[in-house]
Amino acid sequence: MTPVIHWFRRDLRLTDNLALRAALKTGQPVVPLFIFDPALLKGERFSTARLKFMLDGLRALDESLKPFGTRLLIRYGSPIPALRELIDTAGASALFYNRDYSPYAVRRDDQLRESLSVEIHPFDDALLHPPGQILSGSNAPYTVYTLFKRRWLEQPKPAVESGVIPNKQFHSLEGLDNPCIPTLHDFSVTETIDTPAAGESTARQRLERFIERGIFLYSQRRDRLAINPFTDDDPTTSALSPYFRFGMISPRQAYHAAMNARREASTEAERESVDVWISELAWREFYTQILYHFPHVHNTSFRPEYEQVEYRHAPDELKRWQNGETGYPIVDAAMRQLNALGWMHNRARMIVASFLTKDLLIYWREGDVAFMQRLIDGDPAANNGGWQWSAGTGTDAQPYFRIFNPILQSQKFDPDGAYIRHWLPELRDVPTKFIHAPWEMETPPAQYPRPIVDHAFARERTLRAFKAVKQEKIS
Repeated sequence: MTPVIHWFRRDLRLTDNLALRAALKTGQPVVPLFIFDPALLKGERFSTARLKFMLDGLRALDESLKPFGTRLLIRYGSPIPALRELIDTAGASALFYNRDYSPYAVRRDDQLRESLSVEIHPFDDALLHPPGQILSGSNAPYTVYTLFKRRWLEQPKPAVESGVIPNKQFHSLEGLDNPCIPTLHDFSVTETIDTPAAGESTARQRLERFIERGIFLYSQRRDRLAINPFTDDDPTTSALSPYFRFGMISPRQAYHAAMNARREASTEAERESVDVWISELAWREFYTQILYHFPHVHNTSFRPEYEQVEYRHAPDELKRWQNGETGYPIVDAAMRQLNALGWMHNRARMIVASFLTKDLLIYWREGDVAFMQRLIDGDPAANNGGWQWSAGTGTDAQPYFRIFNPILQSQKFDPDGAYIRHWLPELRDVPTKFIHAPWEMETPPAQYPRPIVDHAFARERTLRAFKAVKQEKIS
């Protein structure tokens, strides 16, 4: 029997995997393949922490394939030549994969169809509603989240694909050279971040644990600045974003688990809390569709007029922001959390993004790239959407004149300073009265820097810069 290939990309799981399931349903031996693409390993947004997490996920996937008498086939290099070589060697008759929607992935997949002689079967697995399915009455993509969400909620959701597949079989890989799953050392990189356990099994456990309790309290607790949701006994968030990033769990599994929880909720408050978490799934799909329909946002502002803002070139201040040395405790705690975990709470992401783009008036793309170089859940669409929202340059963005006050944000979301004290040990002995603005103490801590900028001054500077662009557009 001629084999077929399933190319794993951002879908590192065996269950509810649409392309893999379709490949297995052919009844032909399925070659499970992963390709290390140098274009993704050498880009400016490359992250060693994210690579480490992905490698752990690949090892988990490899282990899950062993009971089926196979392993994960590993190839290196540009995908099209690697696929051509494998198709010839294995005598494969078809290629199955799940679509990705980033500009690079779209270009790559367009080239696939023109370059390979076998049948190609792509599937929309990564979203509940793929790009082009949620459109306005004028058949245009939504650029306002609330309108998109309303339509998204109205649409019937696809079911989780389960059940036994008759006659399914994997290729034994006999006769195919197959290197072991690589380590960071094989890529000549090192990483000090202790990333959380990866893989499909861990993702399901995290979802089940969150559904048992956390989802019913999500709306009340989601803005609490969690210290480490991967180790907390009762995390305030699901901590599923890295697992979504690599498809270790499907959006269908997450959505239907949440809907089951909603049906079991005992109060209206609990149902509303579930709805808030489901809306985060909608946000994820909204930003993915924005990047797909408007690929220019990957590197430039969605609103082109804001490319004219006179941002500051301040590499020293950018470095202090990256290192958590701005003198604003809530900003510094969040950045040190990112550097330590490869993850940051979403509320903290908004705070530090506003600070970089509004207080320091540094172009949002500097922050976008800096985040992608550190985040284990770094997703091109979600990261870009979040940064442009904070900067006021994106679709459905926070208005440019809404500028977070880092002290007020700190007082509201870390009132007792527990988050700050954990990540800034030099402030552990500072009284709560001064923990959000230690420079106001009679004798501020000597080992902690003074504020990099005065917030009131910075606010006015940013308002002038954006107003200049608005006035120029009107004239």
